[in-house]
Amino acid sequence: MAEGRQHRRLAAILAADVIGYSRLMETDEAGTLARLKTLRWSKT
Repeated sequence: MAEGRQHRRLAAILAADVIGYSRLMETDEAGTLARLKTLRWSKT
């Protein structure tokens, strides 16, 4: 039972994180994409 509660809490945290990320990306979509491309290419 405690394991199910823990999974629900983690799912809620993940959902909130995705929503927050989406909101931030929408605010500055071009800047976010530019930073992602920079990070992606700097690790290869």
